Parts: sequence; structure tokens; C-alpha cells
Amino acid sequence: MPNHASLDAEGATTRMTIVFQPIVDLHLWRVVGFEALARFADGAPPPAHLARAEAAGSREELELDLIRNAVSAAVALPSDAFVTLNASGSTILRPEMAEILEPCARPWGLEIYEGATTASLAAVRERVTGLGGQLLVDDAGAASADEARITTLRPEVVKIDRTLFWQVAADDTARGVLEGLLAAARESGAKILVEGVSDDAEVERARALGSDLAQGFHLGVPTPAEGVPEMLAELHRRVGVDAPGL
Repeated sequence: MPNHASLDAEGATTRMTIVFQPIVDLHLWRVVGFEALARFADGAPPPAHLARAEAAGSREELELDLIRNAVSAAVALPSDAFVTLNASGSTILRPEMAEILEPCARPWGLEIYEGATTASLAAVRERVTGLGGQLLVDDAGAASADEARITTLRPEVVKIDRTLFWQVAADDTARGVLEGLLAAARESGAKILVEGVSDDAEVERARALGSDLAQGFHLGVPTPAEGVPEMLAELHRRVGVDAPGL
């Protein structure tokens, strides 16, 4: 699988691979897009690398590097699928974003990190619109990804945090939080995407909540671009999801 070089918090080169997880339209029962994710050779999860980079004052540079590599790797994906890329609010406002995203010939979206941001949310919304992409609120229900953020950003997609989604089956408090997020998303005209779908029952629960989209290991594992066709074929055989190229 292709590897990419990236700079860690100390400025040293580390090896990483971009992988893609399918996003399924629950109405069409079809893969319509992919989220780009990073896997580092040292085995540490991406949040750990991002936290170290933030402590060293280089988080934005690391995120820009990851997005640049993801755009390059996404060329091998099915041409009619969109791709989403993760970034913090301040990184979205960096002037380099326009040049980095310019080669992306497919529809794309930026998922704003769920943590607190010093960036103006109004400026983030304007920036993504100006760049020609869609804005997603990542991990709604976690950290700072709350109803106020949804209302202010008016994103195209709200992604419900997987932990919150898992909790609602047995936790009335969690269900109340989720209902507030869903109401804010609908008022903003956003589509709803449920994360962490792990079995058929959770597919049906996501549909019952009114979710438009879903992702999770049940609907496809994160896979390097060259392995995506085989992964999609296996997904089709296993659960009947249609996908580009099948």
C-alpha cells in the first residue's frame, strides 16, 4: 500500500497511510462517498499525533499535510463518489487550503473537528462555501460539537458521534441530547449521518432516527484506495449495499 511522509510534532518524518471508509445513503442503500482517515506507522491513533502537534504549535501544518495526502490518494476512488476530509476550524481558514483542494476533481466536504476552536464559525462557513465544498459538523454530541455549533455553521451534514448513538438505546439523557442535535440539524436543513453503525439492528435504529447517511464497520472498514474495489464487493455480498463500479 502507498505510504506518505508527514511531519510529526518534533519536525521529524513519520510514515502514514491514507485509508477511506464508505459513507452509505440509507435511502438508496448505496455507497455515495468516503471519509479520508490517516493511519500512522508507529501505531499511535491520529488524535494522539494531532495532540502532540498541537502542543508543539504545528497542528495546522500536520492537518494540511494530511489533507494534501488524502486528496492525492482519493484520485483512485470511484469517480462518482464524494470524499470528506477532517480539519480544525483554524486550518480551514488557512490560505493554503485553496491550492491543496484545487486538484480534487470530485465533490468534497470538510469535517470540522469537534473540539473547541478559536476560529470564527461564521468565517469557517463562508470559507468552505467560497472554496466550493460542503461543510460537515463532525462527532455532534462530543466536546464542542453542540446544537449552537450546528445552528451557527448551518452545515450540509451533521455527523452524530458514535458513542452518543450507542448510548441512546439505554440512556434517556443521551436520547435527549441526541434529539436536540437532530432538531438543530433539521432546522438548519442539514442531512444527518450516524457514525459507528456496527450491525443490522443499528442500521434500522439509524433509519428510525431519520438519518440520511451512515458509516461504521458494518458498512465498510477503512481501506487504502487500491483495496476499495475489493472491499466494496465484499460489502455488497455481505449486506447487499450497492456501490460504484459494481
